Amino acid sequence: GRGRRRTVWLVAALVAVLATGCGVLLAQSRSARAAEADRADLLSAAKQEAVNLTSQDYRTVAVDLRRAADGATGQLRTDLDQRRAQTEQVVTKGKVVAKGAAVDAGVVAVQADSATVLVAVDSSVASSAAATPTSRRYRFQLDLTRAGDRWLVANLTALGLTS
Repeated sequence: GRGRRRTVWLVAALVAVLATGCGVLLAQSRSARAAEADRADLLSAAKQEAVNLTSQDYRTVAVDLRRAADGATGQLRTDLDQRRAQTEQVVTKGKVVAKGAAVDAGVVAVQADSATVLVAVDSSVASSAAATPTSRRYRFQLDLTRAGDRWLVANLTALGLTS
């Protein structure tokens, strides 16, 4: 009778509380995974753009410069577009082959649609003017902006260069 109804109501209430708790934990887990994936996309975009900016080959310079411009936005994109012809001429004339590789990166700050990332890039540069390739390590601060589902570099600050 009455005791049985109370037990049923208690069990139903317990099931409702457990279901709500599981739903909250699942939502938090999904949110954490989404934030982790977004952070990975951010780091990947920053590292790739740093590599694109430090990698040009005189045989493919037009494609290389377009790739670098495609990862940029705002004033950086404008600057890259304005200097494209001059850069292409210098790289082609000097038979420059520069290959960058991101060796380290870290997120400094992230907001909903903007972020700051530090990236270290090792670069090897060969040209017709140098008998042997030179190695350089660049350290950059990249300020990124979200554009749709992509992160684009809006500003780049060179923090250091070592040879």
